[in-house]
Amino acid sequence: MAYRASVSDASSLARPEVPGLAGLSVIAHGGYATVYRAVQVSVDREVAVKVENRTLEGDKDRRRFIREARAAGKMSSHPHVVDLFDVGVTPDGHPYMIMELCLGTYAERMKGELLGAAECRDVGAKIADALADAHVLGVLHRDVKPANILITRFGEPALADFGLAVLAETRESSITMELTPAYAAPEMFHHGRPVTASDVYSLCATLYALMRGRPPRWRDNYTPTIASLVDMFAERVPDLQGIPPELTALLRRGMANNPAHRPTAAELRDELAGFHRDPDPTMIMGIPLQNTFSEPFTTSPTTTGPQPLSRPRADEDPTVRHD
Repeated sequence: MAYRASVSDASSLARPEVPGLAGLSVIAHGGYATVYRAVQVSVDREVAVKVENRTLEGDKDRRRFIREARAAGKMSSHPHVVDLFDVGVTPDGHPYMIMELCLGTYAERMKGELLGAAECRDVGAKIADALADAHVLGVLHRDVKPANILITRFGEPALADFGLAVLAETRESSITMELTPAYAAPEMFHHGRPVTASDVYSLCATLYALMRGRPPRWRDNYTPTIASLVDMFAERVPDLQGIPPELTALLRRGMANNPAHRPTAAELRDELAGFHRDPDPTMIMGIPLQNTFSEPFTTSPTTTGPQPLSRPRADEDPTVRHD
């Protein structure tokens, strides 16, 4: 969810009444919601509270929001998801979420400094792990982008705005410029429902932008229309100068036009982190190999052939008991 707040906008907004919070001040304002800095009185800590600009009409919608928001709150225990402290509905019907207050966003970071390949892999692996956990729980994020990856007070990346996954269920989910289509998967432009692969696309587009300074395929000083964005999907995502080709290739695969050709969030996490799940060399077709080698082998970097691993003596082997 994109937020653009000006002094005039902020001063004209009436402060909502959120139980347990005091000293609300606007820090961001967008088409769907307003975000405030506040103090949670019971524990005397600063928090961020996101309040929907629209209202929920009836008790049924309010109960559904509370139920689904609490279910989404299960993800806030992940170390790379912004903590969700509480949810509710204001007396005049606006749903709200009370969250961890962070230092900034990667959208702000991108304006001043681009990420190198190593940091991109680190940030990407952590956020992909958060998405993988959410997908296991049956929750989609729907709006991964630089502005929704926050920087915690510990300097760690954390994915924000899982509230959109809940609130989007009760409002039209068509693509608009408010939903930052620069990072949206192609299926979202054809009235398709988002799938887990849509989140993967958005994360890869985000990581690419953090190393490039602008979204994939976008030109300098040019903001495309939604119609021209659709045409851009036919273009190849270009290589990035100074970035290893294999990293660009991975992100390009995550931005494949066909959702079935993208890695899962868990696969993306592992590849970004450098984990390659090669077949177990001691198994063939699921059957253990026995009595094939007298010694385990590894390849030495200084030789051209396999070398036997040295075995510890029995008195050095921690798996051997010495009674």
